Amino acid sequence: MKERLCQAFCDDLTVRQLTKGLAVSTGFLAEDGDPIGFYIVPDQDTGTWRIEDNGLSLPVLEAGGLDFRSGTRGDAMEALLQEYGVRIDDETREFAIGDIPEKRVPEAAMKFVAFMLRVRDFSLMTEARIVGTFRDDVAKMLRSEIGNEAAIEEREAIAPELSDFLPDFVLRAANRPPVGLFLGTTDGRVLEALFLHMRARYEVQYDCSVIALVERAKSLTAKVRQQALNRLSAVAEFRGDELQAIKRVADEVFGRRFTRH
Repeated sequence: MKERLCQAFCDDLTVRQLTKGLAVSTGFLAEDGDPIGFYIVPDQDTGTWRIEDNGLSLPVLEAGGLDFRSGTRGDAMEALLQEYGVRIDDETREFAIGDIPEKRVPEAAMKFVAFMLRVRDFSLMTEARIVGTFRDDVAKMLRSEIGNEAAIEEREAIAPELSDFLPDFVLRAANRPPVGLFLGTTDGRVLEALFLHMRARYEVQYDCSVIALVERAKSLTAKVRQQALNRLSAVAEFRGDELQAIKRVADEVFGRRFTRH
């Protein structure tokens, strides 16, 4: 299992054997500077596995004044839990994914890390982020630039076998590979773009392009930005040069010679 996990992540992954299960540390950092990690614990009765955090992530957010019991943040947390198949243990306050067959553990671990990065975003939340100004601006400019020359789908799988990580937009032009566009305000969504790119290219072998459109360059850590630049089809920065950023997306959708009149 350790070998498969190392293949699923990157060289910064460390896996430590414990008395009961494994402790995994990734190269992605939490707000306090500590690596984001998780535990993989076997269920001896069912022969399946469980992935869980250390039980501190949620209490720390709540101690910082974030209320997930109701309102906008409560709805956002519930939607996030459902999206990634994660539940909250009522007794330990751990985030967890349970009943995982052994062969599915690496895939589930990737989803769990993506979930933990998204959870980290709650500490940066403001009402403006929740409203989704960035997404609305991008959607409006995409439709203006691309028009009816390509189909624009929102939060749909780029292919049925690649439904684990949904792009914000999928753009489909005739006789061109589809393009999955991820909007990044923090590392989490860009990491999902990287996961989708790796699965499409190396596992499913599906011909497509994956782009990260970040709101601002400083939205990403240097490590994630470097990985995105080196691996994704394109990375563009939106704020301050919005039209050219959208044109860069159109270049990938139609080919670099595309110009809309």
